[in-house]
Amino acid sequence: MSGGRACRNRAHRQSWRVMQRQCNHSAFNGYRLTYSEYSTLICMAPGCTGCWRTRAAYVGAIPDYKEAER
Repeated sequence: MSGGRACRNRAHRQSWRVMQRQCNHSAFNGYRLTYSEYSTLICMAPGCTGCWRTRAAYVGAIPDYKEAER
């Protein structure tokens, strides 16, 4: 995923989770874990399809995604 569709709803911010923190898995590198300045976020709010990559500073304040939350 290169960019994705970011969630723009401020009320959903509590539902944002970091799926990949400063790393990447890509077909270009054989799906190996590699360092990246970007993190992948997902919005867990019902009905929201937001999933995006960003290197914004706010990522540090967002909790990690846990499979049990799904």
